[in-house]
Amino acid sequence: MMFKTLFSEHQLFYANNDLRYAKDINELPDELLARIFRYLHPIRDELPLLAFVCSKWRDVLQTHGILWRHIHVDPNYFAIYHFSLLCSMFRNYGYHIQRLSWRESSPVFRSVFSLIPTLSNLRSLRLPILWTPEVLNKLSTLSNLEQVQINGGYELTDDELEQILTYFPNLREISLNACWRITSNGVKRLLSKLPVLETVKLKLNSGLDINDRRSDDAIARGFGIARNIVDNSTVHLVKVLCIHFLPIEVDELWEIVNKLPCLKKLSISNCEYLHGVRLLSDSLVKVCLHNLWNVLFVSLDISSLRFLTVDVGLASIEHLEVTSDNLRKVNVNGSNVLRTMKIKKSELTFLELKQCEEIEMRSFKETLRNNDKLVCLRLGCISHDSLTLDEYTVPNLQELCLLGDFACETLHIRSPTLRFIHVEAEMDIVTLNHMYITANHLCRVALVGMPALKTLTIQCVSVDSIEMNLCSDDQLNLESCVIHAMNAIGFLRFFDCNVNLLCISTPLVKTVVLYRCQMTDYTLQMVLAGCTKIAHLNLEKCRRVTNVAIASPPLKFLNMYGCNDLHQLSLNNCPQMIAVNLGQCPNVKLFIRGIEQDLTALCTSLQIVHPKEFVRWSHDFPPKPYICPIEY
Repeated sequence: MMFKTLFSEHQLFYANNDLRYAKDINELPDELLARIFRYLHPIRDELPLLAFVCSKWRDVLQTHGILWRHIHVDPNYFAIYHFSLLCSMFRNYGYHIQRLSWRESSPVFRSVFSLIPTLSNLRSLRLPILWTPEVLNKLSTLSNLEQVQINGGYELTDDELEQILTYFPNLREISLNACWRITSNGVKRLLSKLPVLETVKLKLNSGLDINDRRSDDAIARGFGIARNIVDNSTVHLVKVLCIHFLPIEVDELWEIVNKLPCLKKLSISNCEYLHGVRLLSDSLVKVCLHNLWNVLFVSLDISSLRFLTVDVGLASIEHLEVTSDNLRKVNVNGSNVLRTMKIKKSELTFLELKQCEEIEMRSFKETLRNNDKLVCLRLGCISHDSLTLDEYTVPNLQELCLLGDFACETLHIRSPTLRFIHVEAEMDIVTLNHMYITANHLCRVALVGMPALKTLTIQCVSVDSIEMNLCSDDQLNLESCVIHAMNAIGFLRFFDCNVNLLCISTPLVKTVVLYRCQMTDYTLQMVLAGCTKIAHLNLEKCRRVTNVAIASPPLKFLNMYGCNDLHQLSLNNCPQMIAVNLGQCPNVKLFIRGIEQDLTALCTSLQIVHPKEFVRWSHDFPPKPYICPIEY
């Protein structure tokens, strides 16, 4: 299995000239072997074990440092033996490692940590551990560090910051995260005495437990850092500022941001004295706001802004206004109180709106019209029961995702550029009753998690895939479903649907799967009359159909498995038929061109799964058979 991974077609594309003359894997050049090994994750794919294959492979692993340059440890995907493998990798290839990072909030075992000081060429270090004086002393051997994140808690003081100056003189980027005992004087000395420092990330009071009796002092020290850092000659070094639990007001925030000329990211949360956010900046790229329960408005005039997140906890916000020439992505949680929003002069391509129950429809529609380059819209609750999105509102929309709090009863979508419409993963939308979609070329329509849907209409030129009610325990009761494609439908699949009217009109459809669907013979005949050219028809466990007549020249595979009430199946014009699955259809009679067939004596050119067999087919084209357990 490993060799299949190593020598896939894609991986060897650039090495055809070398492989043309290689009869054995060890005849490949070392550089090519190293290039192949790079497709393996150093830990999850157990790259160090390749050293046991042969001496050539061991030499390749030892001499090609690019294989070990960046190590990211994510314990979510690691077995216990992976940590022993990690220790072995540190011992044997540690001199190649330049960047080492851990997933946030994950454990760092002592056996692994004890080897980190031996990584002599380490340039970047990010560990989710508390930097105590003991930890700092152990890491003091890493004198070549250029990037480091320091999580200080209540252990790290200004004295330890002085030691950092001594131990790591080559730091170019430093992140002070959750350092609750350091003061503004200590930060000033640190920034002024590192000669090659380029970037500082200040995360003030992040993760602070306000129930701790020491939190008041931490808040005061953090507030002092935020106010005094702007009076330092090194303000141009501060690229990231995160402020939490600070008694900061609107004017003070305005002043701090204006005095940080190179600030790229700003994150604000849990500042109870902040009654509004008004910012003007020429450098900010990303702004994140959350848990600001007293903020009434957010007004941002930032020409360089690209990403904006207004997250949960802004329980009083009523107005959001953003002016930016470069805005690309906006996530807004309106906390069901946001009333108006304006996004002007932007290049917005991604917009997510949820919990906007009070938003004015005029404001919502103007926001969409003013951002005509919008490609992806993720939409939750808005104020109206009926929503229409047309080519004038979203002229370039390609993806529409309905979030779990979407609350409209009727949705009309008319967009020539629409490609993908779906529901947020593992969410149910219990209010949507009627949906009408008009588009040109749809790639995928995945309507999973809509238990209240009654009416569905899709009109398009072509559609690659339509999926309804997949993996749902509840039956979907569709009163009317009309699908019209002028050219073709690639793959249509309905699960557990009770359909009163199902009309599919298209010149060609490759695969139709109606799995455990409840419909009458008349409803099924309407389906077959509307699309007479089907290559693969799957009616598995449609137990209400009794008499089925099919005339489809391209039809190759017909699956009637589990249709217990089926009495008669007529194939009138199916010259390309390859196989028919009649498993668990005990009373069926098969007619071909009006002549009843003896299933036991049928010509071998047509493959038949007989009524007493338990052979199911997959929904692929061509279908793959598999034996299933006996059903009772």
